[in-house]
Amino acid sequence: MAFQPGREGQLTEDKLNWGYWWVTHKVRVRRNFAIFLAILDLALVGYAAFGFADWFFGSGEIERRQMGVMARQAIDYDYFRQKFAPKDFAVDGAVVINAGEKTYDFIARSSNPNPHWWVEFDYRFASGLGETQTQHAYLLPGETRFLNVLGLKSDVKPGTATIVIEDVVWRRVNFHVTIPDYATWAAQRLNFVIKDVAFVPPDPQDPIAINRAKFTVMNDTGFGYFKVGFFVTLLSGSRIVAVNRVVISDLRPGETREVDASWFFDMPGVSKVEVKPEVNIFDERVYIPPGQ
Repeated sequence: MAFQPGREGQLTEDKLNWGYWWVTHKVRVRRNFAIFLAILDLALVGYAAFGFADWFFGSGEIERRQMGVMARQAIDYDYFRQKFAPKDFAVDGAVVINAGEKTYDFIARSSNPNPHWWVEFDYRFASGLGETQTQHAYLLPGETRFLNVLGLKSDVKPGTATIVIEDVVWRRVNFHVTIPDYATWAAQRLNFVIKDVAFVPPDPQDPIAINRAKFTVMNDTGFGYFKVGFFVTLLSGSRIVAVNRVVISDLRPGETREVDASWFFDMPGVSKVEVKPEVNIFDERVYIPPGQ
């Protein structure tokens, strides 16, 4: 007898047929769906593995080589290293000056052309007498001064001399420290006012000839210094006839000192006296702490 639809809420023949089909086929359906998912997953993994292998061994290797070539062509690192590297500092030929009986001074003018680099190095002079003791030196940005070994005693004349430079270390100016710029920062620390410079020849009545260079120094900076050197050069025309170096200790801000440099030997007429301060303003140890 055919199934007759009943009241609302009763099962229809279609629903019974669908339910019967699902009960008898659900295991197969689930198995087939699982197989489909496995095949899809395997395909995705295979595609990803192929893409990675192609990137690592094939097209990716070519791409990396091309990018490397482009980077090397776009950025010339050698050019930038050379452009921003410091230029070598210059050192003129060594000069030997007679500084009295069996006494000699060795000097060589040096200059640092770099506005944003300073340099530390060691040097010594070599001559027929052998080599002098090694000295440590520095050059501030843009600075020119004499490297020197003074008062070397010898029974024989040294003859010509050369200078040996070694252990050069360049240091870039730290713009976070030298505010607002290096020139202003340095001027605030090197403003030693040198005036009343004069050469005083020996008095003919004195039994010992004493040549003197006198000058006055005022520390017109806001800093005190444990020691400040002053290199004094005497010239006859354009020729250097004598040099000396004097050191002032415990020089306070605003303080004025009178300074003498002396030579105990005869020398030709002096037409000019040059005085140049020497202090490494990058070395914190040169400054007297406030309140000390």
